[in-house]
Amino acid sequence: MKKVKRIKITSLDYAILGLIHQEPLSGYGIRKQFETTALGNYSSSPGAVYPALDRLQQLGMVVKSRLAEQKKDRFKCTDKGIVTLKQWLLLPITIADVAKKTEELLLKFAFMDNLLNNIQKIVFLESFQKQLKIYLEELKAFHSKEGASLPLNGRLAFEHGLASYTTTYKWCKNAITAIRTHQEKQNM
Repeated sequence: MKKVKRIKITSLDYAILGLIHQEPLSGYGIRKQFETTALGNYSSSPGAVYPALDRLQQLGMVVKSRLAEQKKDRFKCTDKGIVTLKQWLLLPITIADVAKKTEELLLKFAFMDNLLNNIQKIVFLESFQKQLKIYLEELKAFHSKEGASLPLNGRLAFEHGLASYTTTYKWCKNAITAIRTHQEKQNM
């Protein structure tokens, strides 16, 4: 019996799904997005992007198409790709995500437009905020106990991280308010 190789979806794959859900893009267009936007932490290398696109095609999450007026093939999400993207967006947030993947959490939030409703977006932000609060308490306790014994530059770098997480916590609160205000205006 032949073993079927399971293909694991990577964060790069999810980033690509999110981009092409917003608008169909060529492989080159995806690479340009990674080079010229805040998505720069993803490789724009053809050796990363094109194998990811092949993987997503094999999984039936994207298809290649070309309109008559286009010179290049463009990739777009299939229904399966959209379902997979939504599932990723709705994964529970953990303290480990907050500590190690804050940029990925913000990327998820950016891709939620036209995929999730306002209640789901608020639940995501409230969960993010809750995990941030727990993590911040841990960081503050460490700083209070060990901060004075850290080398100066180490302590200052740690304090930068603390300030960054505090800012993200406040941003969550503001984002929740903005979504609620937007929803109220739409309901008027």
